[in-house]
Amino acid sequence: MSRTAFLAATDELVATGDGLLAQPAWDRFREWLLASDRLLEQVWGRMDRYHLAWLNVGRGSAPPGSLLDPAETRRFITEVASAKLAVLRTMRASVERQGWTLLSDD
Repeated sequence: MSRTAFLAATDELVATGDGLLAQPAWDRFREWLLASDRLLEQVWGRMDRYHLAWLNVGRGSAPPGSLLDPAETRRFITEVASAKLAVLRTMRASVERQGWTLLSDD
């Protein structure tokens, strides 16, 4: 993948993520999360271990596996999407400023 392609793909994911913050929707959220994971894995490598803080993002006080009501679902989507957007923006800024050895030059 080229640096330009990575930056463009990241911009698209950020725009979609911003849209999810404005209008949370479960199916769009799942597709976006999978697409962002694929891009980040392609460029940065597989992350077998996430930082504990990332694992706790979006986790409320309800037991794991509990059904969420619509308000809780919106809160979950916006919290997780906000955290993932921060990661995407940080990685994009890093590649834009410093490049990345796993990306080809344009």
